[in-house]
Amino acid sequence: MRYDVFGLENPLIDLLVQVPDDFLARHDLKKNHMMLIDQNRHAYLLKHLDGFPIQTAAGGSCANTLLGIAQLGGRSAYCGKVGRDANGEEYIRKLEAGGVDSFIQPDGSVTGSTIILVTPDAARTMNTFLGACQELTAGDVPLDVLKASRMLYITGYLWDTEGQQEAATAALRTAGDEGIQVAMSLSDPFCVNRHREAFMDILDRYVDFVFANREEALELTGTDNTHQAMQALRKWCGGAAITLGASGAYVTRGDEQLYLDPIPTEAVDTTGAGDAFAAGMLHGLSSGLSLFQGGRLGSLFASKVIAKVGPRLEGDVRALLAPVLDDPRP
Repeated sequence: MRYDVFGLENPLIDLLVQVPDDFLARHDLKKNHMMLIDQNRHAYLLKHLDGFPIQTAAGGSCANTLLGIAQLGGRSAYCGKVGRDANGEEYIRKLEAGGVDSFIQPDGSVTGSTIILVTPDAARTMNTFLGACQELTAGDVPLDVLKASRMLYITGYLWDTEGQQEAATAALRTAGDEGIQVAMSLSDPFCVNRHREAFMDILDRYVDFVFANREEALELTGTDNTHQAMQALRKWCGGAAITLGASGAYVTRGDEQLYLDPIPTEAVDTTGAGDAFAAGMLHGLSSGLSLFQGGRLGSLFASKVIAKVGPRLEGDVRALLAPVLDDPRP
């Protein structure tokens, strides 16, 4: 196989800003949620952030995960759409510099971006202008590359426009025909609320492993407790992870179900925590690690990410995560 994981989603330039809580209240923003915004709202927020230090990175949930897989030594590829602009060129450059092969289509209008507002409690509030991302179509997906991959990874964000849905569906059908494993992240509670019926159908028909935080899992399954949510998810998919923030995570695959204890960490910024957890789990699933090892790898990866500002780690990540990677226990 040429790739361990082929990812499909939204290439977005991340604009990361630390703000006080009252900034959210003044600008009618709901903490810890992702909102889709138009170009005017995007410009409005940037205007009111004038004077705040802003960090930039090649982002998007799926890209964060694929870059994490590359840092762990896995082979990953990514498809999406950016604009014919400097941000699009910079995005592709940074992605490939991080070890991910780009199959991004650079023929869209304006490269999308996400304004990520981080409050003192480490919560992140995301405001996404999709831009060229929403111009992705089924014809943009390199199905030959997907067929040369062990696993397809998608996120729920792809269901926010018709063209993206068509692209995701083409990839899912191809994966099903070729016997390629499929993993999916539910992405965000608002995203689940928008597409609940579609997500239940997709999980049942195509997905082998699903990632959700507790709020997303409860929203999708219509229950009020984690145990029942996990039973519903495993019935649809066979494999699932429900992250519980500082309380750890539940993971299941087949007949195995585990609770993962939290790794004590002083949180600075939770941006990218779920993406890092998914990177560890997907690397484990695609490289033969046990469910426990994959879950612990994801947990340790996420704990290191939230101890700093920004969605990703720098330097020798394999060395940093060696306590799990080199642990011989199953």
